[in-house]
Amino acid sequence: MRPYIVALILRIGLLCGAGLLFLFLWFGTGTEHSPVGLMIGITVAALAGLWWAELQIQRALEVATRDE
Repeated sequence: MRPYIVALILRIGLLCGAGLLFLFLWFGTGTEHSPVGLMIGITVAALAGLWWAELQIQRALEVATRDE
């Protein structure tokens, strides 16, 4: 049960991080001289990093539940 709780807390953190990224994109592209392509690139790269972190959480959860 404990690995599931830890994974849930980490996933909530990842969702909050994704929300902050979309806020960064939303408000960052609204400025007058904003490089829109750069903002989109940063957001996509960060979302890819969050996806990688989710894959690491899944692998760790598999290892933790296999031992139980």
